[in-house]
Order: sequence, then structure tokens, then C-alpha cells
Amino acid sequence: MITSAMNFPIWDLNGMNGGLLIALIAVIHVFVAQFAVGGGFFLVFAERKGFRENSPQILKWVHWHTRFFLLVTMVFGGITGVGIWLVTSLVSPAGISVLIREFVYAWAAEWVFFLGEILALLLYAASFGRCRDGQYAPRDHMILGAAYAVFAFLSLFIINGIISFMLTPGDWVRTGAFWDAFFNPGFLPSLMFRFGLSLTLAGMFGLITATNIKHEETREDMVRFCAQWICLPFVLMLVGIVAYIMWGLPEELDQALQRGTDDIRPFLRSFLDAAPVLFLAGMFLFIRLPKKVYLPYVSFVLLLGLVVVGSFEWVRETVRRPWLVYGYMYSNGITLADGKRMNEKGALANSGWGTLRAGTKEPLAAGRFLFTQQCSSCHGLGAPMLDIKPRVKDRGEEGIAALLGGQGKISPYMPPFFGTEEERLMLARWLASLEEQGKALARAR
Repeated sequence: MITSAMNFPIWDLNGMNGGLLIALIAVIHVFVAQFAVGGGFFLVFAERKGFRENSPQILKWVHWHTRFFLLVTMVFGGITGVGIWLVTSLVSPAGISVLIREFVYAWAAEWVFFLGEILALLLYAASFGRCRDGQYAPRDHMILGAAYAVFAFLSLFIINGIISFMLTPGDWVRTGAFWDAFFNPGFLPSLMFRFGLSLTLAGMFGLITATNIKHEETREDMVRFCAQWICLPFVLMLVGIVAYIMWGLPEELDQALQRGTDDIRPFLRSFLDAAPVLFLAGMFLFIRLPKKVYLPYVSFVLLLGLVVVGSFEWVRETVRRPWLVYGYMYSNGITLADGKRMNEKGALANSGWGTLRAGTKEPLAAGRFLFTQQCSSCHGLGAPMLDIKPRVKDRGEEGIAALLGGQGKISPYMPPFFGTEEERLMLARWLASLEEQGKALARAR
């Protein structure tokens, strides 16, 4: 199916693990990108409300919010989208290779839909003033908005199939078929949750501009309108989560979620705590609040939304460990087939970028390369999370070698070590040297 992952170079971040860097950019991007999906529907319904109630004040606000929406989604969202591609391609080139090769036509379709989004939104925003002045029929203008909303949803539809594939590839592992990969077991639960979240985010971001409306009656009306968008989609989100748990996850991943290792438990708890609080915060907006309270309150609601998005994405990424693509490729980009070859002939010998070979006069350099190749996608040296140094401290070379031998068995959420016995000892020796390096640095100071 896929060419060997070992043909790719490795981006060594040294102090930071690659997964954390991806998470920092991805959460912000998803936060804005899913607002872009729900925001299209939000704009059309808000404009429809303005025309049905014959309210120039509402239409003025929707026009204002459209400009805000355009800047946030197309400019900031576009920049973070490019950032995602750049960082993931450098941190996990093998994983990106899988997604591009298996979904090349899906990506092509998504780019067409994205182009449709850009054109429809630009036309919608540019013609809003003429529509308010009566030079452009409201129905035709809302059709432009609806076109944007449909294109945005279709983009979500495609991206959802690709992202959910990584967690639940289903029969694709056996058949290699595109449709098995795309319409995987997690596709529908994920789509329901993400679409519901997109609509909720639309209401949350709507509060940013709605609470600044000068006309008091219109401001209170549109704040309650935004509150409906925050609260009502929670039904769809809840159905999606329940469906995920009931039939969207393989049994092993469901058990991992329930087991709640240290890297899952706090984020799962954050999601379970923040989601209902966000719902209650939305319900509280139906009560008339003093205008001076709105800024801190809206900031609190947006922070809750960011916590919900971030914790969900972290749990989704973490629960599939040790896999990048469940049952096919490990989190370090090594496939099952790669691993078999590495165990037989050596990890260094199977890497075009591993110029050092087992048995050279520089075993520490070889150990450093093996760490970068097999560990650095999750662990860093002095990284804010999953720092490797405290995990090997005081274990000694033999203890670390035994620890590496237990990967995938004693620690099922970690990939096995791939390579020969000699290479495993090289990696253990280099990891053991980290403590001595730290002591030498401390003495020098």
C-alpha cells in the first residue's frame, strides 16, 4: 500500500516533542476552522431573522459580523491551516504520506470545496451593502450565504473522513480500499459531534460582536439568538459522543479510554467538566446581563470552548497510542511491515538516513539517532510534556534496556522497540548517558 516510512528524514526538535507542537497549532486551527463551518449557517439564519423582522439594526450587525467572520476564518484560519501542513509534514512525514496517498482524490475534492467557500464568502460579504440598500434581492444574497455554508460543510465532510480514518481505519487495514478508509466506523459519530461543535462555536463567536451592538434591544435579542446556537447543537454533540463510545471505537481503544492513562485522564476530565459548563453558560445568556459584564463573560465562554475543543482533540489523538493509523502505522511513523524488516536486518540498516550502522565506533551517536527515529515523535529532551529524562533517571543502562524490551507489552500504549539487540543496547546506553551529561553540566555551572 505505502512506501516504507524509513525513507523520510527526521525533524529533530531537541527540546520539544513533535506531538506537542502539532497539538498547539492544531487546536487553534480546529477552533477557528470549525467556527468557519458553523458560521456560514449562522450568518444565513441571522440575516433571515433581520429581513423577517424588518430590522435594520439586526442587518447592520450581521453585515458587521460578516466582516469579522471573513477576517478570522479566511485570514487567521488560512494561516493556521498552512501551519498545520508544514508542522505535520516535518514532524510526521510518513503519516502525511499515508493520508495523501490514500486520500488524494478526497483532498482534491476538498480543495475544490474550499475554493467554493472562498468565492461564495467574498461575494456574500461584498454584496451585503447593496442588499441592505435594496439594490440586491435578499433571497439571492442569502443563496450566496447558503452556498458558502454548503461548501464549508462539504469540506468538513471530507476532512472528517480523513481524520476519523486515523483512529478507526476499519476494514481498510485488510482491504486497502478507499471507501473502507473514508466511511470508516468512526465517520458518522465524528461527523455528528464535529458539526454540532461547529454550530456551537458559531454562537460563541457571534457573542464577540453581538455584545458590542449599541442598540440595547437589538443587543439583547442577538445575544439570546447566539445563546440558542450555543445550547441547541449540544444534542447533536451528545449523540455523536455516545455513538463514538458505543460503536465508533475498537474494543482496545475503548478500554484505553476507560483505563485513562496519565496523558489521557486530565484531558478527558477537562472535556467532561468543560462541556456541560459551556452548555450552562449558554443557558445563562437568556437572562439579561449588565453590559459591563459581557466582556469578561464572553471571554470565559470562549475559553470554555477552547478547552472543549482542545481536550477532545487531545483525547482523540492520545487514545489511539501507540498507533498513528490504528493497526497499521505506529506513532513514530513505523509500519508493521517496516518493523518486521527492522527486527530482522536492523533499524539503522533499513533507514536511508541512518548513516551510522550498528557496530560502528560511535554507539552513542547511533543511540541518539535511534531515539530521534523511534521516540522523538512523543518524547522530548526537557520537553514540557513526556520528557524522556525523568523516565530513565536512576535506571542504569541495563534497566533502560529492559524497559525498551517491555515496550508494547508492559507499556501497551508505546510502540515496541524495532531493531536488533545490539541497537537496543545502543539506545539504552545513550539514554543512560543523559543523566551523566546533566550532572556534568551542573558541575560546570
